[in-house]
Amino acid sequence: MPLDSMFIGVSGLEAFQNQIDVVSNNIANVGTTGYKGQNVNFQDLFYQAQSYATAPSQTTGGVNGQQVGLGVKIGSIDTDWTQGGLQTTGMNTNLALNGNGFFILRQPNGNSQPVYTRNGDFQLNTNGLLYDPSSGMAVQGYMASNGVVNQSGTPGDINIPLGLASQAVGTGFNTQEKFGPTGDQVFDMSMGNNVDQQQWIKEAQGVESGTPGTGQAYTTQTTIYDSLGVGHLATITYTPDATGASIATAATGTITSNNAMGSGADPIATIANNPGPTIATTITATVSGGNVTVKDAAGNTQTFNNAAGTTQTFDGVSITFGAFSNTDSGSATISTIGTTSNGLPSQVANASGQMETPASRWKVSVSFDDGTQFSAITNPDATAGGPPPTVSAPTFGNASSGVVGYAYFDQNGQFINTSSLIGAQGAALGGSLTSADVHTSGTPASGTDGNQLNIVAWGTGDTNNSVAPTAGGSPATGPIGLDFSGMTSLAATADAKVLNQNGFGAGTLDNITIGADGTITGAFTNGQTEVLGRVAVATFANQDGLARVGGSDFQQTANSGLAQVGSADTGAYGQIVSGSLEQSNVSIADEFAKMISAQNAYQANSKSITVASEDMQTVTGLIR
Repeated sequence: MPLDSMFIGVSGLEAFQNQIDVVSNNIANVGTTGYKGQNVNFQDLFYQAQSYATAPSQTTGGVNGQQVGLGVKIGSIDTDWTQGGLQTTGMNTNLALNGNGFFILRQPNGNSQPVYTRNGDFQLNTNGLLYDPSSGMAVQGYMASNGVVNQSGTPGDINIPLGLASQAVGTGFNTQEKFGPTGDQVFDMSMGNNVDQQQWIKEAQGVESGTPGTGQAYTTQTTIYDSLGVGHLATITYTPDATGASIATAATGTITSNNAMGSGADPIATIANNPGPTIATTITATVSGGNVTVKDAAGNTQTFNNAAGTTQTFDGVSITFGAFSNTDSGSATISTIGTTSNGLPSQVANASGQMETPASRWKVSVSFDDGTQFSAITNPDATAGGPPPTVSAPTFGNASSGVVGYAYFDQNGQFINTSSLIGAQGAALGGSLTSADVHTSGTPASGTDGNQLNIVAWGTGDTNNSVAPTAGGSPATGPIGLDFSGMTSLAATADAKVLNQNGFGAGTLDNITIGADGTITGAFTNGQTEVLGRVAVATFANQDGLARVGGSDFQQTANSGLAQVGSADTGAYGQIVSGSLEQSNVSIADEFAKMISAQNAYQANSKSITVASEDMQTVTGLIR
């Protein structure tokens, strides 16, 4: 019937008009932040039976039924959830989701049902509220307390006032930040980099030869904070220390042969003072056939051939042989006095109690120009009695400048430990420093271990970098643990410095950053950072069931399922990219192709209506 044909064409017009509308809307939103394109799916409408199917029989093979379709309808309009491109904006509060999820928005103070969006064009308002400026709705998430985010319960508004204050914490009073190796993080200041081993060698060689050492000290500076946040400039000096170094000395003169030669006895050798390792108490020299064999009390021997008129070294002692002839023979014994020493303990225990051989010792001194006083060693390098001298116990007194301890390094330039002693107390120089004399892993820093700066009175403060103490307020004093484990003593340029310290002055919030998991971190003017909150994200079991409500927002429906709220970059939640916005995922090329197809189909359906109308007019004329 022409009438059926007309209504079939009308259904086609309506369906393809809807597709053109969807395509036009996609094209219109090609620049909309976070927009997800839509696709139209068609379904045939229903059918009118012209005849019915019959089953096969003995006389026929069966007859198929005949149905005439009566049009088309829109089966579904689906959302294309593919990821849109990310556009960098440079604004920290602009957020994009790379992967699954939606940002959650609600009227401030929880006065409305939430909506969900992929458009992360957010800002901070004058009250510090993170919000969507196009709708005035607040971004939902969780606030932190003392740097810890509690994600239990329903997310709420995120408020981050830029005037937020960071309270001052004195160096040594910050229990949340400690330094040191694993298992030994008990310190408040972390020292690092290198002191030049070549300077220590120069110092030791000078002392051993009986002249002043020429090793150069190295100085660095750092700011230490009192409990009121006042900065105090400390100068730290590392001085190569070879106190107690000495050399073996021998009786000078000649060793003569036992045979009379010519007018008198020819000298076999002369022994001169020379730095070197510990030597035996006696050296015996024997001449035979122009060769000289020397022997020490330990039984070590060495023969020098044709040695007349030469200088050789044995046991660290220079021996100059006389001009004797090949026919001379004889022997002589000479006693030596003392032993060679570089002034270091023979061994030093590390923090684990293992004994190591030191190769250098550096005296650590601190000074303050502002009058700050601390407990300093009043008798550094203390020795008493002799010979040989023994190491005396350190004594301490309050001063603005002085020694706090000694740092020991091994033969590979690696840090061993610290102590307030240059050797075993009450023993001769060279005695081992055991665990009782040095720091032990896990124990607090102490003055006797040489790794503590114990402040007893603060000065006026470094006025170039901070303000004077508040009137009527007295900053608290106390110990500051010094960690030297990050230092080395290598033959390289000195560049020692303080790597970290756990005090800081007062500050205000200056900037924020937002991480991939939505964590909001505040940066303060005092150089500190603190976790302030976390942006929440939501996913749905059936995101196709969400309802579009405009403004790039979606609402939960009965078919979408309840919002599953959590943190980005975990589980099924995508990552948050700060400083970026997600672009529309609409492809102009694809939409133009869809539009041409829809227009052709629309035109074809309009022609079918025209034909049906003409047939209707013909039928009407015949009836008349």
